[in-house]
Amino acid sequence: MSIKELLFSFQGRIGRKTYWIWNVIYYCLIVGFAQGMNVLFPALAHLILPVFLLVILIPDLAITAKRWHDRNKTSWWLLLNVPLVIGRMTMPIAADPSQAAQPSTLQVISSLTAVICGVWILVECGFLKGTDGDNQFGPEPE
Repeated sequence: MSIKELLFSFQGRIGRKTYWIWNVIYYCLIVGFAQGMNVLFPALAHLILPVFLLVILIPDLAITAKRWHDRNKTSWWLLLNVPLVIGRMTMPIAADPSQAAQPSTLQVISSLTAVICGVWILVECGFLKGTDGDNQFGPEPE
């Protein structure tokens, strides 16, 4: 599978190793970019980071879809990512954590929903073995 297919195609299957490598890169990119923006453009970081997150959202969804396919599940399972995406897009960026406001009840509920969905995705895609042999989404990944 080419890099282009891996990052932008919602077809096929990938194994846990590829999924984990992507996630390490993905979260390093987010942390590195956020820290860089807070240093270089502290007044604009809260505007620039959501744009960056949208740019890397498609590759993340494409890779996660392939992992769901390896578990013999449709791409509809990507809907579990919605609370995570909303949480990332609405996360306040405070240079000084002591300045952070108390979260509202809605923020607490959405955060809890995101954690539950995130744990579900982590277990299904990160830890559970894919389907042995071919399935409706393609051949077993190597």
